[in-house]
Amino acid sequence: MAGEHCRSGCRTRDHESYGECLRAARVRVAYCDEANRQDYTRQKAWDNELAAYRDCVRQGMNPAGTTWKHIDHAKAVSDATGVAYDATVD
Repeated sequence: MAGEHCRSGCRTRDHESYGECLRAARVRVAYCDEANRQDYTRQKAWDNELAAYRDCVRQGMNPAGTTWKHIDHAKAVSDATGVAYDATVD
């Protein structure tokens, strides 16, 4: 009987199998990097962190590292002193 194997979000409920229903909905597997145990959310967070680091460097700062902790510290010191922070001087 058509529809008994459809997924709960199916609008037509007229598919002969669950697989047919999934294909009609064009369901796709989400991003996953098995080798590095990364998912899309973690990858985006890492990309944003590196972009913030590059932004600091473009502004003349030299943070001690690429993590948010180092980036935020470099920005805070630069804002407080009015001089671009350089971690190699500390």
